[in-house]
Amino acid sequence: MPKQAWIQNFIVTFVAMHSVLYILLKRKKMEMDFVTALVGLVSLLLFAFPFVLIHRHRKNKEPRVLQLLQETARAQNCQISSHGFCSDFVIGIDDSRNIVFFYKKKKEESIATFVDLSEIQSCYVAKKTRSAISGKSSFSIIELVELSFVPKNRSKAEVRFELYDQETNMQLSGELQFADRWAEQLNMRIKLQK
Repeated sequence: MPKQAWIQNFIVTFVAMHSVLYILLKRKKMEMDFVTALVGLVSLLLFAFPFVLIHRHRKNKEPRVLQLLQETARAQNCQISSHGFCSDFVIGIDDSRNIVFFYKKKKEESIATFVDLSEIQSCYVAKKTRSAISGKSSFSIIELVELSFVPKNRSKAEVRFELYDQETNMQLSGELQFADRWAEQLNMRIKLQK
């Protein structure tokens, strides 16, 4: 998405809202004066401003995080062929060597790790949940989402990429879907190399 896309989205949203408001007011034979329009515009800007800031912060952060992932890959004589961002982490893969890389920046620490898929039997999404009760209904709360790699050699431990932890992230923001998508892609790669 280009840098100026959020401006275009904002303009389109504003024009659409203005058109709807104009049609509604015209039906009721009311007139919109300048002050009302100005108050509406300021309210819309105040509402949209936090979302614009969050979007810009994420887009500015992505190149730095990708660069750190690429440095991790270069340390293993690899090159990132494709990658994906979600929340505060990035996953990338070297297609030629079949190695998956992971980089996550936490508040105090950074996690940079990799997995050689030739040594992996399967990949799955691990979720840790707990039940909660509110009134008469109960529901599950996801506490942890990880991408887990089961090694062919059973004496080795599973390698886990921590994608979401309730203690450090306020809420899920696509990590579960991201994990499902990557687990499916990586399992297809693992099956092809057998």
